[in-house]
Amino acid sequence: MLDYYFRRPLLWDYLLAALVTVAAYFGLSTHVITQPPKDQVLSTASDLLTISLTIAGFVLTLLTILITFKSSSNVSNQTNQEEEPVFNVFFGTSYYFETVKHLKNGIKSLLFISIAGYFIKLLISPNSQFLMYLFSIFGVVIIGLTLSRCLIILSKIIKLQDDRRRID
Repeated sequence: MLDYYFRRPLLWDYLLAALVTVAAYFGLSTHVITQPPKDQVLSTASDLLTISLTIAGFVLTLLTILITFKSSSNVSNQTNQEEEPVFNVFFGTSYYFETVKHLKNGIKSLLFISIAGYFIKLLISPNSQFLMYLFSIFGVVIIGLTLSRCLIILSKIIKLQDDRRRID
């Protein structure tokens, strides 16, 4: 299941976020869900946009650390991988490049949510907070899924280290 998800994670994230947002729209239209007051919508949206930028910064830091470690490791195909530290072995596999790709796409997704949210906030009229409310729902789903994806990747790296430690 995870392999299928990780083939196109952004597509699945945005598709799920769109479905949740459409469900919220219908919930609001049928009065199953009530929209909070205008000031609460704006406050929540501002918080989400700040959270999105902050998480993007943390993921960017993680990505920078991985790239820095990769540049300082020297793994060749001729070395004995049993004697190499697990990170050096990881850097020599295609998993490293997949990890970098997914983390980089996570940063792009979080930045997109944040910048789009700020544009929406700037461009909508003060009386039409409905769009900002729906965008906040969309943003919460994207932030949650992106953060979950990054945590899954980190968990897999830690599991790789733990498995290697148990073998040694």
